[in-house]
Amino acid sequence: MGSEISAGLKTLHGLLQQLAEAESSLSEGPRMIGLSERQIVAVEQQIEKQKLAVKDSRKSSDEINLKLKTKESEILKLEGQLNVASSNKEYEIIKNQITTAKRDRGEFEENGLLGLEAVDVANAKLKELDADLQKRKQQLQSTRASFEKEKPVLESGIQVLQQQISEAEKVIPGNHIATWHRLRGAHGPGALSQLEDDFCSACSTRVTNQDQVRIRTGEFLCCRDCGRALYNPG
Repeated sequence: MGSEISAGLKTLHGLLQQLAEAESSLSEGPRMIGLSERQIVAVEQQIEKQKLAVKDSRKSSDEINLKLKTKESEILKLEGQLNVASSNKEYEIIKNQITTAKRDRGEFEENGLLGLEAVDVANAKLKELDADLQKRKQQLQSTRASFEKEKPVLESGIQVLQQQISEAEKVIPGNHIATWHRLRGAHGPGALSQLEDDFCSACSTRVTNQDQVRIRTGEFLCCRDCGRALYNPG
């Protein structure tokens, strides 16, 4: 009788572990889908920010180009005035103005190149984000399709396991059913613990000789320390 109950509890323990794994697999699909959806939203937000960055870079580059064109027009105007200067003093003044304007033009040209480079970098980053978004959308589609395919199989397996568990639970004595339901509700597959070299495998507490005898004689017994139902794995 004792070995029969221990064998039954061992079977029940295995079934509960299988059920936990199956339920975890069933919940993993929606969890992964939800994670992918949140990641997609995050990338979409990054894309909108990057679009603004591209717009700002272009605006800044355009402003620099406008200043460059204005400065070039100023230089042309000053060079025209230089040719009709009425005195050496006026000539020197205009010449100095041209030198200053050309120096400013050089700075605008340098900044213009930097501005164009900034636009290129911003556009490249936007393309990377767009590519990442498309990749994540494809992954989400694949994850959904895979889950929808696996879901019926998992649900069917869970149903079978639940039926097998209900049958296996019949090994528990009637006067301990309420205790068992409480244990299972609190610990799931961890409601049962096997003896390993006279110790409870759940909490590593040594089981007394008296309790070992009671387990061997078929008594439904719980660990005095952690409260799990004990069985001898044989």
